Parts: sequence; C-alpha cells; structure tokens
Amino acid sequence: MRLVLETKPGDYYKVLWSPCTTTTMWLGALEYQDSLENLLRIFELTGFGDARVNANAPPHALITLDEVVSLYRERKLKCKLQVKEIASRAIFVDPESTLMEAMRTMRDKRIRRLFIQGKKGLFVSDRNILAFLFSPKALAVARDAPDLWTDVSVSSIPSTKAIFASPQARVEDVGGMPDAGHDVFVLSDGDSLISRWDLVMKPWKERQLSLSL
Repeated sequence: MRLVLETKPGDYYKVLWSPCTTTTMWLGALEYQDSLENLLRIFELTGFGDARVNANAPPHALITLDEVVSLYRERKLKCKLQVKEIASRAIFVDPESTLMEAMRTMRDKRIRRLFIQGKKGLFVSDRNILAFLFSPKALAVARDAPDLWTDVSVSSIPSTKAIFASPQARVEDVGGMPDAGHDVFVLSDGDSLISRWDLVMKPWKERQLSLSL
C-alpha cells in the first residue's frame, strides 16, 4: 500500500510492471533449531509476523504468526490473561471515505484494519484492499484508466466479519478457537479488537506466554 500511496496515478501501471525486487522488504531469519523466544524477538524487531527459516539448501522456509497461533489450537501454548488485558483499540472509518484516505490512515497509524462505521464487526484489512486492487478487473482499470484505479470508496472493498469474544475470555481459549484463519476478534464493547499480534506478542512481552511441554 505504501507504494500505491507514493506513486502518481499516471505511473501506476509502469510501477505495477516493475521487477518485484524494487519493492522487497527485509525479513529476519533464524535456524530450524532456534527457539520460539528467538522467533518472537525477530517479530518484535522487524514489526512483521513473518520470518525466514534457513535450510541447509534452498528453498528456505517461511514461518508466520499463523503457525504460532496454531499452537493455541493444539494446546501447546498457554496464557491465562483475559483478552481485555491485551486488546487494541479499534479504528473506525466512514464507508464513504475514499480508498486513498483509508490507506493513508492505515499507514499513518500503522494498523492493518479499519472497522466500518455502522456495520457491527465488519472491517477492511490491507489484505482486502490489496486483493481488490490486484484483481484482474482492477488491473485492467489501472492499465486503461489509471486515475480511476484507486478512485473508489471504502464501501466498494469486500469486507470481513470479525468474531465476537467476551472481554473475560482467556487468551489461550480465544487463540484456540477452532476456526483457523478467522483471526480477528471484537470484544463486546465494540471498540476493542484482538489480532494475532495481540494474542502472541503482547502476552510474550508481559512474560505471560508459555509452552506446554
């Protein structure tokens, strides 16, 4: 999204056909024998929930927060905190706001999701936005009428429904909910959310995360 925000509309299609190496970002790396502690330190350092796992020979592997959260579902990760203790504040956006305004808000506030005002539990994420912009239909617009590629409202972006959770629920129970991939939760107050980062990184920083051996 940063690239879209920093590119003039007339240059959109040129940028889209540039080599992907021009937009790469550094990921931390570790070895297969490294600990979960080392992995989470890398996540904290980079601010990303992804890291490369070096193999003896290419290709290397990738490990993400998804795999760490799955340890809750396997009852291998424990945290007795209540989710209200690690919740983040939800940021809301008017559904008629422009896509560019929404992306600027996400960049400036360093967040990945915007909840839609008047739509309980619905949000648009960076994944929703990128999937929309890089769909075949949208890419045809970028080619033929670049000024219109991002000239849409937030309501045009397919949204995602968060799962509601009790503020008193334990972190390990919410993290262990059976729906893999449904990784955003909204507390009953409607103003707080729980993400994968909240489920793992915040308890770890508070030394309230442990492995069940």
